[in-house]
Amino acid sequence: MKIEKNNYKNPPRLAEQKPVQGLRGAVAILVVACFENYLKDSIEEYLSQLTIHPLILITHLPDRMKKCNIYKTLERAMKGPLFEDPPPKVNRLNDIEIACKKVALGLINPSAFNFTGGNPNANCVKLMMKEMDIDDIFGRIKNRFEIKWKKPVAVIFIADKLNEIVNRRHIVAHTANALNITRAQLNESIRFFKILTELIDNEMKRKINQILHNARTP
Repeated sequence: MKIEKNNYKNPPRLAEQKPVQGLRGAVAILVVACFENYLKDSIEEYLSQLTIHPLILITHLPDRMKKCNIYKTLERAMKGPLFEDPPPKVNRLNDIEIACKKVALGLINPSAFNFTGGNPNANCVKLMMKEMDIDDIFGRIKNRFEIKWKKPVAVIFIADKLNEIVNRRHIVAHTANALNITRAQLNESIRFFKILTELIDNEMKRKINQILHNARTP
């Protein structure tokens, strides 16, 4: 974005359109990729806090987290690596055996919770947070979002804005067309993700602390 801002007019001259389109298209893709990576890494990071505690087992998790932990652990082992051709069944036996042992021992598997499907839109975020036993994530953070956004927003604003940014990424990735992307839109998307990730992070931190507290309480 610094390269684009410091070297090209806004709007760009005709001769500048191709490099500007390339730079803005790259930003549109990278901001979504960074957000998706944040979702995966942060969920694993928070859940890993539970795995290093010797007294925390799957029995201490809320029911929805138990379900995700068991089903997704077994499902990943059965299906093989994501976004790859399924390996022969015989090659999956070792992973399946390990997954079964984790489930039988009641161990928490953070990687069972980090599936985005390559599409971190509003539905994906809501589902991931629900699997973390956090209901209505966008409704929960709306008031604090408004404070940081510095103006009131509609109930559906956060989800709609997220979908807008993710869909912009899809258009660039699948058509290589970034002609309609403005510098203002990209600045807004970065500001939006900074606020959104901070608020999601706070909710996950609160949930993990609650689990730890309940596990330590007789």
